[in-house]
Amino acid sequence: MTGTILIAEAVATRRIALRARIANAFRRVLIATTAEEAIREARAEPPEIVLVASDLPGMAAAELQRRLAGIAPDEAPPALAVMTPAGDRAACFAALGAGADDAIARTTPPALMLARLRARLRDREDAAELRLREATRRALGFAEPAATFEPPARLALLAPDARSARARAAALSAAVGAPVRALDRQAALALGPGDRLDALVLAAGHGAATGAALVPALRAQAATRTAALLVQTAGAGAEAEAAQALDLGAQDALAGSFDADEIALRLAARLAAKRRADRLRADLREGLDAAVTDPLTGLYNRRFAMPELARLTAEAARERQPLSVLIADLDHFKAVNDAQGHAAGDHVLAETAARLRAVLGADGLAARIGGEEFLVALPGADASAAQAVAERLCARVAATPVPLPSPATEVGVTVSIGLATLMPSTTASGAPARAAEALLAEADAALYGAKARGRNRVSTHRPAA
Repeated sequence: MTGTILIAEAVATRRIALRARIANAFRRVLIATTAEEAIREARAEPPEIVLVASDLPGMAAAELQRRLAGIAPDEAPPALAVMTPAGDRAACFAALGAGADDAIARTTPPALMLARLRARLRDREDAAELRLREATRRALGFAEPAATFEPPARLALLAPDARSARARAAALSAAVGAPVRALDRQAALALGPGDRLDALVLAAGHGAATGAALVPALRAQAATRTAALLVQTAGAGAEAEAAQALDLGAQDALAGSFDADEIALRLAARLAAKRRADRLRADLREGLDAAVTDPLTGLYNRRFAMPELARLTAEAARERQPLSVLIADLDHFKAVNDAQGHAAGDHVLAETAARLRAVLGADGLAARIGGEEFLVALPGADASAAQAVAERLCARVAATPVPLPSPATEVGVTVSIGLATLMPSTTASGAPARAAEALLAEADAALYGAKARGRNRVSTHRPAA
């Protein structure tokens, strides 16, 4: 048994009934009869979920949630689900409006209740992962991500026919205070990547697949893959379908008649969770970019370039295609640093990288692999084609002095380039990494030749037959 659920309920009969309903949650269950007792229990054994009665004496749900979140500030707070009397819309709305993660009627069937709890556990795991990523960023010295403007949420409602979709979308739009796009099943499944949604409500129909059955299909397309899905079910079997929708990946589900006001409140919570997940994905992308990119030049760094060169070498050998490698080194770069200072040297490196990108365009791999040393890999380029690229790069760098920001002056720079080519007839011996290292060594030897012959030139290593 893993994890803990804390029940905060003053009435003994309700505690017993609720504990019986969640018996199959496979979680240790703790009991509290007051808000203060719940806080003490949470401090002793932090729970994953707190199920609190809407009429628990001593503290409002919002204050309890705030206190619980402060117990372990470096960890994801427990999800807070408020248990409300059956049919009590006011208690449900009050709980959701106060920021509770969910509001669940006490008479909810066990299968649906457990499905709701599993959904909240997924949300909590996402939040925990986000906090872990943020802690890792801080430990590695990355700055906190800047606060960004949140654009209006892109909302849509799916109903089985255009007329009911328009009517329900209009009602939800009024409740949310934002535009809600009306869709039918065909339009929803035809959305393209440019139609990406933040949230989609799947409203119940009569005999049409608009609920749980559509969740897997919507999760499989780009426009709705990360959208918050809320499913409203009705009629016979509504509770079972709502539970199924949650377990298939919907973020929320309601069994019963369409209630725009409640859906609006639930969407607010689910959109907040989605924005946290979006931020997690953005942070992950930024972290990966930072790990493989040289911050000064914007080119790839050596950590990325060497495995990528091994991959390109293996691919060239497998496809019987040429692969050329250039190593470009700034001439007399130490003199620039000594005469102008390291800030000026950094400016020269950044400008050289910009000129390298201008020559390459979208072709090949470019990386900074040393202080003033750059690597270029050109898949599919034989020695003649690579020679032409290298000559253009030499000419581009030498043609125009690099302007320095302070003091207002400029400095002329040149590069020497060594070139080596793996031809289709060449057998790359050993593992791809060793073959890449051998190709790189040939280019490096050619670079020394270019330096020895006077610099500002290209020297080619003839590949072995």
